[in-house]
Amino acid sequence: MTELGFIEETLRDGQQSLWANRMTTESMLPAAPMLDEAGFKKVHIMSASCFESCLMYLYEDPWERMRLLCSRMPHTEIMVLIRSRHTFGWDRYPNDVIELLFKCLKRIGIGWVLIFDGLNDIRNMEWQCRIARGVGLKAAPAITFAESPVHTDAYYADKASKLVEIGVDSICLGDASGLLTPQRTQTLIPAVRQAIGDKTLLEFSAHSGTGLSSGCYREALKAGVDSICTTSLPLSYGNSIPSTIEVIQMAQGQGLKIGLDRDLVSRIDDYFYWVAYREKRATGKPVRFDPVAYHKYAGHQIPGGMMSHLVSQLRDLGLEHRLPEVLEEAARVREELGWPVMVTPFSQFVGVQAVFNVVQGERYLTIPAELSLYARGYYGELAAPIAPNVLDRILSKGDSEPMDPLENIHEPMVGRFIKEKGPFRSDEDLLMSLFNTPQTLEKYFKNKKTIHTEAVMGTPLSCLIRELASRRDVRRVAIQKDRLRLDVRY
Repeated sequence: MTELGFIEETLRDGQQSLWANRMTTESMLPAAPMLDEAGFKKVHIMSASCFESCLMYLYEDPWERMRLLCSRMPHTEIMVLIRSRHTFGWDRYPNDVIELLFKCLKRIGIGWVLIFDGLNDIRNMEWQCRIARGVGLKAAPAITFAESPVHTDAYYADKASKLVEIGVDSICLGDASGLLTPQRTQTLIPAVRQAIGDKTLLEFSAHSGTGLSSGCYREALKAGVDSICTTSLPLSYGNSIPSTIEVIQMAQGQGLKIGLDRDLVSRIDDYFYWVAYREKRATGKPVRFDPVAYHKYAGHQIPGGMMSHLVSQLRDLGLEHRLPEVLEEAARVREELGWPVMVTPFSQFVGVQAVFNVVQGERYLTIPAELSLYARGYYGELAAPIAPNVLDRILSKGDSEPMDPLENIHEPMVGRFIKEKGPFRSDEDLLMSLFNTPQTLEKYFKNKKTIHTEAVMGTPLSCLIRELASRRDVRRVAIQKDRLRLDVRY
């Protein structure tokens, strides 16, 4: 019997979904040896969003984080998420930048790159897959689920088939929106599985924001996925993904072979509960499925982070009462723009245009430059054509010539950047300068924090003793484990 693989997401998707990427490296390091010994197929540790948060909010070196975590997990494959040609930045970078990045990741100890493109455009992932394997990394392109008339099972099967032709080490089918239902999973996974056959591995991830992810995981296991993404219990559910312990029970109930150490999984859960307590962070809670809320969300599909920004923007304009109109308009705009997957930056394109349309009283009166680039093909191939009348309106505002997303990708950038901005102490510093603004880097270097690698956090037990010792209403603490007994009186 083939063993089900588990991809551990606490240090990436879990803390990104629930803690806005604010977990420090020092909080991560004590857990690394446990994660390494527990039997996970991969541990996911970094993304563009995590990279940016390290610099902008934690003032930590993201390269040092990756290096330290890799050194503490020598027996486990380590993975990072690459955002298409944007990699760890916001611009689209040519081939030589991507190759340099992958070589740096390989030197640090990274084994896998999960390659994601918001449009599911294979062309935007092909070079990354090829160069990753060329430098000794394993390539796992991601296909992102979306709910729309054009995102059919056949659409996803076709994407998976084309990725197999490129040559990849696995394919990850992921639902970041929480809109995938167990019923759809029953047809979607088999369609993708049939398309790829035994030519590569199939991985699966689904977020829990609507309360449907556990049911989707159950159906995905039945359909025969090779690996599944999970996280520690305190960083699961909510807007995150299901917990490792629940999926273990789910898989064992289906008779699947599990290679994880359950005692270590429980210790990992306990450790991150303690981190949450120590840092005063909320832990994830299961979401109860609400069909009415689901139907409303499925219409506009505005992600949670952007929704809060949208509300704030309307409040500043004194127009918070018009939010329902904006959400209805967002659903119309998304359809007119060819049903984009509502992830960065395309969810912003839809949401911003919806606000303009409602506030100005005339649809598409104002067209942001980014939306014009989208319509001209700058970001890649769309899932469906833009509505002709809307396309005409967008292109009438400026340049209208079609754009090739692969144009200029072969033009070297690294050498030119070194001449203009260098010299740099290392390739890592060069890339950090490429991916971030001078203002971001200036603030980072001004406030940069040293990552203490020793156990500065102590242990849960030692912190408990210190906490009790500081309380005036506690006169005695007694702790016993096996034959060891500690009795402290104050």
